[in-house]
Amino acid sequence: MMESVFLALLFTCLNLTVLLAAQTQLIGSHQPIVALVGDDVLLPCHLEPAVSATYETVVWSKAGLEPKYVHYHQDGRQKQDPSYYLRTRLFLDEPPCGNVSMKTFTVKLSDAGTYKCSLPAMKKDADVELIVGQSDVIGSDQPVKVLVSDDIILPCHLEPPLDVTTLSVEWRRGPALVHVYRNRRNDPVSQDQNFKGRTSLFQDEMTRGNISLKLTDVNE
Repeated sequence: MMESVFLALLFTCLNLTVLLAAQTQLIGSHQPIVALVGDDVLLPCHLEPAVSATYETVVWSKAGLEPKYVHYHQDGRQKQDPSYYLRTRLFLDEPPCGNVSMKTFTVKLSDAGTYKCSLPAMKKDADVELIVGQSDVIGSDQPVKVLVSDDIILPCHLEPPLDVTTLSVEWRRGPALVHVYRNRRNDPVSQDQNFKGRTSLFQDEMTRGNISLKLTDVNE
C-alpha cells in the first residue's frame, strides 16, 4: 500500500516537473546589449516563470569559436574558450529564480556578436546580441560659464556616436556623484544630496551618444 502511494506521488511529481518545463520559456534580450571596450557587461537570460536552474547544464556559445563554448557549466565544472578564460561568470548560486545570465569582464572588440544561452536538458535556448563600441568621451575644451540660479547644460558625447541607453553613466564632481544612470533609468538613490532634483540627462538623445548633463538652479 505504502509503495503504491509512493509511486503515485513520484509519478505526480514527475508529471508536474515535465509540465513545468514545457511551460517555462528561456528569455534573452529583445534589444542588443551595448558595451564599450574595457567595460564589464551582463548578457541577460532567465527562465520564465522562474524555476531553479541550479542543477541544470548551462551552455553559453558563440558562432565562430573553437571550442564553441564561451561558458559551459555542468555539475560544478566549467569549460571555456581560451579567449574567455576567467572573464565570464554565471549566477547559479543565487536564490532559485531561474537566472542564467552571464557576466563578461573587460570586454574586447572581438567579443561582439550573437550569443546563444542553452539549457540542453530542458531543450531551451535564447539569443543575445552584444555590440561592442570603441568611442571616446568628449566634453568641452572651454569652461562653461553660468550665473547663480540659472540652468546650464554641461556638454558631453561619445565620438564616434554610440547608443548608450544600456550603459551606466556617471557624472561626478570630485568624489560626489552628481548624476547616476544605470539599468536604463536614473538612480537618484546614489546621487549626492546637494544635486537631488536638479539634474537630468537627455534620454531621447542617448541613442546618438549624447550624455550631456542639465543642471538647474545653479549655486556657487
